Amino acid sequence: MLKYGKNGNCMTERQKKFAEYYAQCGNATQSAVKAGYSNKFTNTNATKLLQNTTISNYIRKLTEKAQTDRIMTARERQALLSDLAKDDENDTADRIRAIDTLNKMTGEYIARVKTTIQQSDKLSDILNQLGGEGLDDT
Repeated sequence: MLKYGKNGNCMTERQKKFAEYYAQCGNATQSAVKAGYSNKFTNTNATKLLQNTTISNYIRKLTEKAQTDRIMTARERQALLSDLAKDDENDTADRIRAIDTLNKMTGEYIARVKTTIQQSDKLSDILNQLGGEGLDDT
């Protein structure tokens, strides 16, 4: 059965299996054998499969998806850190470090300051606002 890529190029089921095995192990010869190619074919042509643009694009797509799937989301990181912080069997220092990291992630350490600013055209008013009393008016 033929599988068609985005650009209209087709790929056989065996080529698709080759690409999937290659994305997992990175060995062209081993992947070709697992995909069902003969030993005679793989010894001379396994690397040629990698030169096929449809196959190489499919391998690239599989590799990118695998890398994306490996990256933890913020929620997953928070869940893992929460589990570490709650587990009484973990060392106290590790639990505190997990809590500290969680607090940084959620913005618990952000200092919130309320300020009011009054606008004035006079330098003396500005200095008074900044606590500049005691300066001589000359």
